[in-house]
Amino acid sequence: MGNRRLPLFFMIIATVIWTTPTRATTDPSGLPLVGENAVAFLKSLPREWSHSSARDCKTYEDKNIDKLAVPFATSAATFLEAYMRQYGEVTITSAYRTAKEQVCVCQGEKGLCAGRPHTVKTKAGRRMVVRGFSRHQLGIAIDVRPGMGSVEEYRCLHMFALLNPQFGVYFPLGSRDYPHMELRSPELRHSRVALPASTLSSACSELNPSIAHRAQ
Repeated sequence: MGNRRLPLFFMIIATVIWTTPTRATTDPSGLPLVGENAVAFLKSLPREWSHSSARDCKTYEDKNIDKLAVPFATSAATFLEAYMRQYGEVTITSAYRTAKEQVCVCQGEKGLCAGRPHTVKTKAGRRMVVRGFSRHQLGIAIDVRPGMGSVEEYRCLHMFALLNPQFGVYFPLGSRDYPHMELRSPELRHSRVALPASTLSSACSELNPSIAHRAQ
């Protein structure tokens, strides 16, 4: 019986290894941004309601940061710490969400929202109302706002993630949902994008010169 459990054990270990950044950084105190330190770092960042929905559902509180999946919290903290060293402050506007919180944030939301009910047609020709399932509910997504949240700042943040896949995060919805950041799949973790070295500087050129020059 014991030997039969070994494959599952190794699968779990392999998953943890694959979903952990290959190059960790540290916070200003010198502690690696892994596990509890990563969660503590995320809690240290500015957090507030984005005002994109009708209600403040308070999905940015400690309770929501605590429920993020550990591999994702580690990846997110490592990525944001590296970005902030060069481009300045980032605010967390939403983290883990319960099903109830997901429904709440969709109220009045004009953009994409997985918790919003919608009608689908079944193969039998019937119509039924369903709700989507958000990655926030799995603890592998957070919403972040760079600086003042301008289009230029978001483009810089997205490009920084695109050119640094080793951090393990990405923005899959692009301009359709600028703040939404997710855990990158393991197979894409080590694949670099073939773009000129000047691409990042170009994407971040509209930022405050006192901040943007740090990337040069």
